[in-house]
Amino acid sequence: MDSFVRWCDMSGRLRVIAVLASFAMLVALSTPASARGPEALSLTTSAKHVTFHGTATLVATVDPAVAGQVVSILDASGVVLASGSTGTDGTFSMDIQPAANLVAHASSLGVDSAPVAVGVRPLMTLTSSPVRPFEDVTVRGMFKPIREGQPVTVELQHRGQIVETKRPTMDARGRFTVTFRVPGAGSYRVRASSDASDLLPGRAATPPSVTTLPDLALGAHGVYVALLERRLVELHYHLVGVDDIFDYRTADAVMAFRKVQGMARTQIVDGATWRALGSPRLFVPRNHAGGFHIEVDQTRQVLATVRDGEVENIIHVSTGKPSTPTRDGSFHITSKLAGYSPKQLYYPSFFDGERAIHGWTDVPTYAASHGCVRIPYWVALWMFDQDPVGTPVFVYH
Repeated sequence: MDSFVRWCDMSGRLRVIAVLASFAMLVALSTPASARGPEALSLTTSAKHVTFHGTATLVATVDPAVAGQVVSILDASGVVLASGSTGTDGTFSMDIQPAANLVAHASSLGVDSAPVAVGVRPLMTLTSSPVRPFEDVTVRGMFKPIREGQPVTVELQHRGQIVETKRPTMDARGRFTVTFRVPGAGSYRVRASSDASDLLPGRAATPPSVTTLPDLALGAHGVYVALLERRLVELHYHLVGVDDIFDYRTADAVMAFRKVQGMARTQIVDGATWRALGSPRLFVPRNHAGGFHIEVDQTRQVLATVRDGEVENIIHVSTGKPSTPTRDGSFHITSKLAGYSPKQLYYPSFFDGERAIHGWTDVPTYAASHGCVRIPYWVALWMFDQDPVGTPVFVYH
């Protein structure tokens, strides 16, 4: 009897389970496929990288493919970028122009896809003023999307080697400006980069620009003369009235420079002169004592004024010819004469008997005087004010 009761109880339970299973099947069969969650969901992008303002297409695909499946595409913080229903091929797509790097995923009825990433490459442009030796070149740039305050690394390069680096910051319009001094002749370009944390690295460069090296001589004028004169003064070659006219004073300074460089002793500026101006051989004083003194290098036929061991001015001169030489040695200015001496020495400063530093109308490229140190006429008054009695004078080969 007990066995029969237990059999009936078990049989009833099985019938209940069967009924419930049948009901669930009926419900499933009566529910549209689009209302059920997909078995799998994926998201793809048409481009892994886009330039700012560029478009990428994100495509969500449900599996199995059914029409009418509601799908949302969200960014990494959960913000919904777009929602819609799949088409007959089981896909839903959207076009997007991201303003920054994007990570997105698709979601449908509790099923999420793996994330995809779209990197945004910023727009960066560069322009520069003309590139001329020993002149400032101004570089202007634009960066989009705007990142106010973001630093930009800007490099001036010479034949691929970095000459100088500066780091300006972008303004409220995404612009930046920087100035470099072009150190000499050659091929130059400017490169810029900026690495904003929410963007791909931004890069830009100007085309290579080769500096023009015009030949210059007495009578020339223009911007290249001004650049030449400015550079000569930077290198301590004596010159007054820096302007854009190549006159006799410019010619004398060029002569002094070419002498120190060991170049042909002419007053012409050619390509070799321009290149030498960029990487010059410097005049190194023999005497490094404190105070002011004068050095006369008879080998190179130049005079230098030196203060506290630093060269201040270099001047083209002509010393004594072999038959009436200027003696090497250590001397002092012993006397001076304002105006002309009886021998027509112009504003002489005597340092060795009748030998003097003085102005003269003709200052050859070689030793041609009668033992004095000839300097150009236009330098004489200035020199006269520089060397009071007692000034040390060192003469050597």
